[in-house]
Amino acid sequence: MAALLPCLLAHSQQLKFVPRLEASPVFSVGGEEHDFSFPTILGESALYTFFEGDISEHFSFLICNHWLSTDSEGLYKDTFFYSNTNNWVDFLNFTYTAGWFSLTLGKDVLHLGGWEYDPYDVYCHSALMSSVWNNVPVYQWGASAAFALPWEDNSIDVQMVSSPYGERTFASGLFAWALRWNGCIGPWCPIWSIALLQDDPLKRSHLVPVADISNRFVAGNFNIDLTYRNYVGGDGEELPLFAQGHSGLLELGFSDEGGNVDLFAKGVYEYTPVLGHNWIAGGGLHWYPIRDNQDLRLFATAGWSSLNQTVTASLGLSIDLNIKLW
Repeated sequence: MAALLPCLLAHSQQLKFVPRLEASPVFSVGGEEHDFSFPTILGESALYTFFEGDISEHFSFLICNHWLSTDSEGLYKDTFFYSNTNNWVDFLNFTYTAGWFSLTLGKDVLHLGGWEYDPYDVYCHSALMSSVWNNVPVYQWGASAAFALPWEDNSIDVQMVSSPYGERTFASGLFAWALRWNGCIGPWCPIWSIALLQDDPLKRSHLVPVADISNRFVAGNFNIDLTYRNYVGGDGEELPLFAQGHSGLLELGFSDEGGNVDLFAKGVYEYTPVLGHNWIAGGGLHWYPIRDNQDLRLFATAGWSSLNQTVTASLGLSIDLNIKLW
């Protein structure tokens, strides 16, 4: 496989398998029947692999694959160069780093979100994520350049990738541009971005702006995430969630001193003319039973959506199986 060729030159590399098993019954609160059907009840059960390493002092790579899903047909239907759907290839990119500058080429996440997009999908709970996170294909082919700022761990990056409004990655001729600032200044950790998405091959000058202002505040074992996201230009025909509207996210988190328990609660408010008003609320628990190690995670969550009038519960585990190749 061409994607594995970098291993021939890699100075160091690691392969990680992350199987995730989960049961997620859906309880209706709107009078409809509950959904305990197979395979729906398997929820986010999946298998991910992460293959990453250093090719040289300045070059590195990351390949992340999503191998299993309850919708396996959709996962493998559109293999590589489609921009209107997510598939089994999440990340496949190469990065050149020299001092304060880095350049990434390949498939990466579109920089239109903040802390909600920071963790990998395998560690997220879809019932507690925004509708944009659940429905917009964010893994796109293209390039990004990052510039380190004088403050520690702060950077500005610019990105050009295929637009999720297009069908074929390059053949559609539709692109998206993003500008993002992320880092930490004391207890405040911002991820602010503005993305401009082309949505019409016959009118390439028309751009759909998506602005996201995400802030994390850390105080001891507690953290608070506050996000405001705004869409100001879409007509809602191709991507209804980007019709003119906005959303807000609030998440409260707590971790114990030993790092064995995470507790969190989350609320989301969304509005677009197509979607209407939607409230999402819920929370959960992550427990890491192995002392001083977070490779094994047991979790339980519950989330309510006013749009679907459902409560989705989840109970499951994920485990990181790390293999140091050399």
